Amino acid sequence: MNSEHTLRSEPKRHPIGRGWVWVRTGFDIFNKGMGASVAMIALWFVVGLVLDRLPAGGFISQLLYMVWGAGWVAVAQRGYAGHPLQFADFFAGFRQRLTPLILGGLLVLCLFSLIVLVCATLLHMWGLTGLLSQDPETLTLTVAQAQGFLLCLLLGLALMVPVLMAITFAPALIFFHGVGVWQAARLSFKGCLRNMWPFLWWGLLGAVLILFGVILFLVGLLVVLPAINYSIYAAYRDIYLEESEVTEQAPPAKEFGFEA
Repeated sequence: MNSEHTLRSEPKRHPIGRGWVWVRTGFDIFNKGMGASVAMIALWFVVGLVLDRLPAGGFISQLLYMVWGAGWVAVAQRGYAGHPLQFADFFAGFRQRLTPLILGGLLVLCLFSLIVLVCATLLHMWGLTGLLSQDPETLTLTVAQAQGFLLCLLLGLALMVPVLMAITFAPALIFFHGVGVWQAARLSFKGCLRNMWPFLWWGLLGAVLILFGVILFLVGLLVVLPAINYSIYAAYRDIYLEESEVTEQAPPAKEFGFEA
């Protein structure tokens, strides 16, 4: 199911309003197979819960990060072309490009581990690591200690931003085009950097939708999370594929909303 479309020589820059188009397209793709989408997100959650109970479950989950990501974009590709979604496409990453996708997951693990190491080193240098083992109910902090924890938290969040930029489109680039892991991370970072404003708008919309999903007793997440994953595929097409090939299979414009 790999794409035959060619990549642009450089990722394309889009205006801020494009973030809404990506989100809307994600919901349009969701409409092509609501039942399949809900089944996929439910399976994703269950597998994650099972792995968390295993001794090395967290490590395995990280290795499978891009494998699942490839599954989401493979499903979205079919829906974007106007076809009903197929549950079997969710496992496309296990059937094709499995080794580079797992290596991509290993890269994700290494990058996040590096961030944790940096933060832990700073906490140790500032003499704050001992406070982590204290009972939260009896823990008291001085102003300086609270500032140290806050600074470390902000630094960790700041370091996570470029990592997330580097892995957003990496599964699609690896799966559809056979791009090397490091090259995929570099292209993903560049694509996100060139589209910082539309991605900021996309992220704000996604955060609001996830909040609504949580308010709706988490049931709304069964709709919102697949749609957001599909929207990443829409952004990938806009940013990385040649213009003629993007418009060739563009879905017909229609009013946004769920199909009955």
